[in-house]
Amino acid sequence: MMAQDSVTDTAVFQLGKLGQAVTSRFAEALAPLGLRPRHCGVLEVLTSNPMAQLDLSRFLGVTPSVIVDMLDELQELGAIRRVRDTADRRRQLIELTDEGRALAHHAVLLARRMDTELFGALDPGRAAALRESLSALAATYGVPGVARGHDR
Repeated sequence: MMAQDSVTDTAVFQLGKLGQAVTSRFAEALAPLGLRPRHCGVLEVLTSNPMAQLDLSRFLGVTPSVIVDMLDELQELGAIRRVRDTADRRRQLIELTDEGRALAHHAVLLARRMDTELFGALDPGRAAALRESLSALAATYGVPGVARGHDR
């Protein structure tokens, strides 16, 4: 079989497998904190301001039932609290607790350390180009929070 006929030689396949490997390692690093990778986006978004549960779901691109599960898990960790919106009592606002801020900070440190390891295999120029390319692709594909300054 010729190289161009191999699915394993495509960027799609390689990015998918690399993503699985990196996510698995990140999950292992987060586990002692009680966090999972999916929690990190929630913590990141909430570091700026409280947000309504439904708005958070939409912003992160997950179904309302998934956001409820994530918020339940984060509430068990003491990372978030749900409060009634004083302007609309039907809505719940989600806000970070001090514990949530600490967990978010630790998650960033772990992710940065893993970035250093990941990009350590490349020379600085290639690492910078890859970071820029990944950010551009993520923004193009609408990955929440990427290259948009967490606009809401």
